[in-house]
Amino acid sequence: MNFYRFKSFIFLKLIILFVFPFNVLSQITEKEVSTGNFYFDAICFKSENDTLGRVDAFVVVPYQNLTFFKSGNLYSASYELSISIYDNNNTLVDTKTDQRKIFEEDYNVSLGSNASFDYTQNIFFLPPGKYEITASILDNFTKKSSQKSRVLTVLNFNDFNFSLSGLMLVSSIEERDGRFKITPHLSENVGDLSDGFFIFFESYSKLNLESVDYFYELINSDGEVVEKSKKINRKTSQSVNRNYIRIVLPKNILQGGYTLRLTAMKPLADENDFEPSAFLAVTERSIRIFRTISGVFISDLNKSIKQLRYVANQEEIDFIEAGSTIEEKQIRFEQFWKKLDPTPNTDRNEAFEEYYSRVDYANKNFRSYVEGWRTDKGMVFIIFGKPYNIERQTPYGDNRVFERWTYSNNRQFIFVDYNGFGDYKLYQPPSISEKYRYER
Repeated sequence: MNFYRFKSFIFLKLIILFVFPFNVLSQITEKEVSTGNFYFDAICFKSENDTLGRVDAFVVVPYQNLTFFKSGNLYSASYELSISIYDNNNTLVDTKTDQRKIFEEDYNVSLGSNASFDYTQNIFFLPPGKYEITASILDNFTKKSSQKSRVLTVLNFNDFNFSLSGLMLVSSIEERDGRFKITPHLSENVGDLSDGFFIFFESYSKLNLESVDYFYELINSDGEVVEKSKKINRKTSQSVNRNYIRIVLPKNILQGGYTLRLTAMKPLADENDFEPSAFLAVTERSIRIFRTISGVFISDLNKSIKQLRYVANQEEIDFIEAGSTIEEKQIRFEQFWKKLDPTPNTDRNEAFEEYYSRVDYANKNFRSYVEGWRTDKGMVFIIFGKPYNIERQTPYGDNRVFERWTYSNNRQFIFVDYNGFGDYKLYQPPSISEKYRYER
């Protein structure tokens, strides 16, 4: 599983519904608070203790989001992982802290060239109730921290004759001697899993049933069912049954947010009969279907295309914008960056990553009357990168502020703020014909 390929845009909405003739209960992950580039998921299962639910907290930290230092012949990184659980009164009920250390021989691997990551799973046993689960990461070298949290309701599974756990997205799964080896996919974005993915879940039964039929549905943001599977039969002769179902997305499915709903029902003679009175339980969660490049989800493709002005010529931009659908534009956009990929045999595209990280930096630091990437400072920074030296001077008796950027090749750019409001313009603007080029 390549966890690196899915960044910063994770939002999980997990709903478990236990359906009986006159009774519906639900478990909802209501919110996520996120900062930083790691992946976090929390899913509730039934525990062996009838009075407690089991919450599995999964965390993945990509190598490229850690700081490695050389130590002898190795490159090492170190971070602190803390997972804390608060009840509905904001009282701390449980916490676990782990000091994680990583050692790599290959410098390129430490930079994330092969999408390496550090993976942890922590298990908590909690009584029924509503909880906020927070995962925090502290890089021990840089002291930079990041945090993600989810709100989760733990139910008493033992109260019901048939129930389902939450749905876990899985990129690969192997069964060995009746046991499953699974690789969780800790992002709700499944758009890059062109070969399909799995959902893993548990069913808990007190009923005298040899098997149960399942079917899944994909529901778009308008509440329309855009895909419905055939019935999938699974044995349910034990009190706890571990199941997985493979899902292949329709080739013509549009990008966007969807609800993935799984329904369990009693087997009926007619395979086309989906009579609601036969339903046993329903579990659903949200997923996203967006394609990414080098792990980066493009939230506004049209804007990202316009931001190509410092790396592409106008003819190339016009060709991408001429795509008749958003999917065609996305494909042309990807093809453009594939031509610039310095490591085409890896999942990463370092040129793409660096370019849009510069765009992001410009937007955060050079914003004026227009977005930062469109300013003169933004243009120079995106094309040439960080200057070697920056000098600022305010002339005597003049409100103008001058700033000179010097690069290692002794190339200089002078900016002037004429009104003192931070709106810097190139002083005697030179003709900049160069385009962004990735350099190792």
